[in-house]
Amino acid sequence: MKDLKTKYGPWAIVTGASSGIGKAFSMLLAKNGINIVAVARNKDNLVKLQTHLENEYDVKVKSISLDLFESNAALRLGELTSDLDIGLLVNNAGIQNHGLFSDITENDELKLVTLNVSFPMQLSHIFIRRFKQRGKGGILFTSSAFGYLGVPFFANYAASKAYLITFAEALNVELKPYDIDVTVISPGYTNTPIHDSVPVDYSKLPILQQQPELVAQIGLNAMGRKVTVVPGLMNKSLVWMTRLIPRSWPTKWASILIGNARIVERSS
Repeated sequence: MKDLKTKYGPWAIVTGASSGIGKAFSMLLAKNGINIVAVARNKDNLVKLQTHLENEYDVKVKSISLDLFESNAALRLGELTSDLDIGLLVNNAGIQNHGLFSDITENDELKLVTLNVSFPMQLSHIFIRRFKQRGKGGILFTSSAFGYLGVPFFANYAASKAYLITFAEALNVELKPYDIDVTVISPGYTNTPIHDSVPVDYSKLPILQQQPELVAQIGLNAMGRKVTVVPGLMNKSLVWMTRLIPRSWPTKWASILIGNARIVERSS
C-alpha cells in the first residue's frame, strides 16, 4: 500500500465505520498513520473502535455518532469536521433491503435511497469543494458487484449501487484536473453484518465469501490507480461476462440462483 498520508494528508473520514468494511478501512488507514473521523450510528461500537485505534496505532480519532437518514446529515457532518484537514473521504455507509420490491414498504425503500445514494452524493459535494481548495484529495465509494446488473429480490439495492459506480466514473473525469482521485470498489458476498441479516443461504450460491480486511486493502490500493475495482477473480469474471452477453441474461440467472437460495418462512 502506497503512502496514503503523504498523498492525501493527515485525516480521513469513514462513514459506516463501526463494523464490516468500514471498520476495516478505518483500521488500515490508522495503521498507515492517518487520523480518522469515524462516523456511524452505533455509539458503543464507535467508542470501542476509537479506543482500539488510538491505543494500537497512536493516531487521533474523532468519533461522530450521527443518524445518516436525516436530511441534514451531510451538512452537519461537514460542519463537525470543518476544522480538520481531511484529504480522503470514504463513502462506505449503506443498507440493504431484500425481497419483492412490492412487498417492501415505500418508507424502507426511501430510506435505502437516502443512505445509499443521496447521502454520499451530498457528502461528496461538500468535500469536493474542500478538496479543490486544498489542491488535492481522494474519494472512495463502496458499491457492490450487484451494481453491474439488475438483481431480483434486491432491486432497489442493486440500483443504488449502480448509481455509485456511474457517479464515481463521471467524477473521476471531472476531478482529474484538480488532483482529486476517485475510486469505487464493488465487492461480492463479504463477511459483514449487512449480509448476516439477509435471509439467503449463501452456501447455495456459486460465490466465495470475502473478508472485509482484504476488500478494504484492495480498495485503498486502487486509489489513484483505478477508477472501478471488483475484488476477487470470480467476481471480476462475472462482471466481465455481463458486458459480453445480452443484459437480460444475467438478471434472469440471478433470479434463479437467488430464488433457490432464499430462506422463506413458511406458516405452519
